[in-house]
Amino acid sequence: MLTESSRNPVAAIVEKEAGWLLLSSLLSSMPKQELEDQVFDILSLWATLFSGNPEREIQKIEDLASRICVWSAAVDALTSFVRCFISPNAANNGILLQPVMVYLSSALSYILLLQRKELPNIKPAIDIFIIRTLMAYRALPDSMAYKSDHTQIIQLCTFPFRDAARCEESSCLRLLLDKRDAWLGPWIPGRDWFEDEVRAFQGGKDGLMPCVWDNEPSSFPLPETINKMLVNQMLLCFGIMFASQDSSGMLMLLGMVEQCLKAGKKQSWHEASVTNICVGLLAGLKALIALRPQPLGPEILHGAQAIFQSILAEGDICASQRRASSEGLGLLARLGNDIFTAKMTSCFLVTFLGQQISTMLAQLPLHLAAFIAGE
Repeated sequence: MLTESSRNPVAAIVEKEAGWLLLSSLLSSMPKQELEDQVFDILSLWATLFSGNPEREIQKIEDLASRICVWSAAVDALTSFVRCFISPNAANNGILLQPVMVYLSSALSYILLLQRKELPNIKPAIDIFIIRTLMAYRALPDSMAYKSDHTQIIQLCTFPFRDAARCEESSCLRLLLDKRDAWLGPWIPGRDWFEDEVRAFQGGKDGLMPCVWDNEPSSFPLPETINKMLVNQMLLCFGIMFASQDSSGMLMLLGMVEQCLKAGKKQSWHEASVTNICVGLLAGLKALIALRPQPLGPEILHGAQAIFQSILAEGDICASQRRASSEGLGLLARLGNDIFTAKMTSCFLVTFLGQQISTMLAQLPLHLAAFIAGE
């Protein structure tokens, strides 16, 4: 299905997409040991699809929407390949990573070219292609392996901050908050995992249907909307990019987030924007703690602190945003030294005790608990 093409062009496209989906399911479900002797044959399957000049390829395609669906399915299969064969300590990572990075870089080039063309009729297909590609990059164990693609990925992932009015509110904040402190709310834990899923479920009319070969398939078949999945993947990938930058890169990204927060204060989309900021920064700080090559510089720590405290100082934010910001401050305490932690704790208390809003003062114990949990 992948190496031969039907004479009927419509059938050929359908067969290719189905072939990539089948390959993805095989890579996800079969034991790695049964596939190891064919790993290079499998890896070569993407060579014909992601080769050549992306601009010329796009110009000569008649049914662009169908071809984008094939690319999306191929990248999904590539994600399954990465999860199957590439692990942090594998001896053959270098040999396998090089062609994977070529394929992903080519897919990224296709995406950026398609975005520049502004094709509203096939936007859902392009969005799914972006989702799949960002998921593939997130599956790679080392973000520095694709350092040459960071600029283009950042261009994609900062969209929720550069154009916040056009983005939905992320649904993955709950997943980033510390599960050990679920009692802090704002979601009440259910009696079991099934009730938790019922309460957390946010379905939609479109979107990617969950796959039966996923590691932890959802109990509910209805998908999240494409737009919500897109913003989720952008923000989670933003976190990885943030953690992978040098000091100047981190400061640039923090400046973009801060500008988004200030610009949206009186806008109808402000609440969604605050949630997205919390998701992006929490994802970045958690990724930094996992890497933690060296302590963060004071400019970065103070910049992130200012954003979280600015969110907490707003009187009309929801409980999940308050908890996220408090946990974010706790994570900053882990990334700074003792002097920074002491000063930040003092500032944290002064900020709330100085407020005259009774609801904020009443929730001070919650903020402190989340702050300590993050630390």
